[in-house]
Amino acid sequence: MPLRDAALLLLGHGSTLNADSSAPTYQHAEEIRRRNIFAEVQVAFWKEEPNFRQALRQTACSQVYVVPNFISSGYFTEQVIPRELGLTGPISRVEGKEVHYCQPVGLSGEAMTNVLLRRAREVVEATGEICDPAQTCLFICGHGTSLNDNSTKIIQEQAAIIRERGIYAACQGVLMEQQPFVKDWRTLTVCADVIVVPFFISDGLHSYEDIPVLIGLTHNMREKGFKNPHREEGRRLWYASAIGTETEIADVILRQVEQSEGFVPEEASDLPCHSTCFRASHDFLGSAFAVEPPWTIGQVLITLTQDGYQLRHINDRELPAKNLRAIHSLADLREMILRDEEGAFRPLRAAPNLRRGWVASLTDGGDVSTFLDYIYPAARANHALWKNGDLIATPWSETAERQTGRFRIVREIDDAAIQELAAQVCQPGCLKRRLWSPASQPVEAAPHEIPLLCPEACNFLVGQARATLKGHSPED
Repeated sequence: MPLRDAALLLLGHGSTLNADSSAPTYQHAEEIRRRNIFAEVQVAFWKEEPNFRQALRQTACSQVYVVPNFISSGYFTEQVIPRELGLTGPISRVEGKEVHYCQPVGLSGEAMTNVLLRRAREVVEATGEICDPAQTCLFICGHGTSLNDNSTKIIQEQAAIIRERGIYAACQGVLMEQQPFVKDWRTLTVCADVIVVPFFISDGLHSYEDIPVLIGLTHNMREKGFKNPHREEGRRLWYASAIGTETEIADVILRQVEQSEGFVPEEASDLPCHSTCFRASHDFLGSAFAVEPPWTIGQVLITLTQDGYQLRHINDRELPAKNLRAIHSLADLREMILRDEEGAFRPLRAAPNLRRGWVASLTDGGDVSTFLDYIYPAARANHALWKNGDLIATPWSETAERQTGRFRIVREIDDAAIQELAAQVCQPGCLKRRLWSPASQPVEAAPHEIPLLCPEACNFLVGQARATLKGHSPED
């Protein structure tokens, strides 16, 4: 399924509190990028950078396939994503791009069923114990909410499909906050062996903390851990990790692209994806700077070597490369930028707390671009637009007016209050220069520097604004 002049944009929820939330989206994007199907593979998030509003500007491709890495359709896939990306239907024209909006991964039907069955099988096989599926109950566990029936509906549909296959003695959907409750697993089945698979995208608060407590595995999984299977009064229970972390989800994502409206595959070819849009989005080093290297962007130093380029922390400028940890892959890089020196999660990539002690040796500008997109999402795209006078700054009033649901309250904060909040939150906590009113800053960049730019108040600040009005700590 080569699409050499198209980009894939994979959208996730992300989190300002949970370091694991965005990991599956990144992992699936990296796997699809490795397969060399698209000219570009990009990611964006609701709660992390790059955010949905910056998503389309990250690619120079004129055709973009957008796949929500969400478990069901609902508020985010039907309202938030179309609103933030400016979509009008399955195929939209946005910023000169033809955007194909695909179904969420959780709606892939039989493909998701196969992923569920594989996850259930693997969690048992990993323990080396024998478990006869014909004598076992499989529970598919979701959240459950009175606000949206879609997630519950999908879980029950998957359970019905698996029951029809007759693999397990029983298969049932269970929920955290609605009946049938997962906490009642002991009375919901008479099977001695039970497997619970969380129907979530990532291993976060619900799948890694809440559900284990509800089913009586442990009161603190992160501190005390858990060993499969759980044994209780002659019964065994295997608890799997979230379904969205399964490697086969990459195939599900590609299936959603193939089934999107207007999809036309190219003929198979062994040639690599080096389309015009790929080159345009990655060949920036020669045009971004007015002087010879070394160059800087945020806390990253870029230097030339005999074999290509080298990236490191600016405060490690004088250290020999052999004394630094070598970053060889995007997975290594993702792990490095995830936390600060003290191990705390970094929800803001432009926070002035990038870890030291690493070095990345890269052979070409395309690799440099991809690495920088991970360290400082959308920074290259924003700089290119700003340099050409095309970067549009969105005033706070417009950002606030766009908020819905529980964030609608931020419309009440006035200019003076948002300026004060920006001074308290953004000024010490972010390296970006704010371009949006009423808290804009002048952009003064040295010739060797790509400035980090903030054309619009981010969701982190929106969350802080809501917390200020509510009088409590920010929620995710």
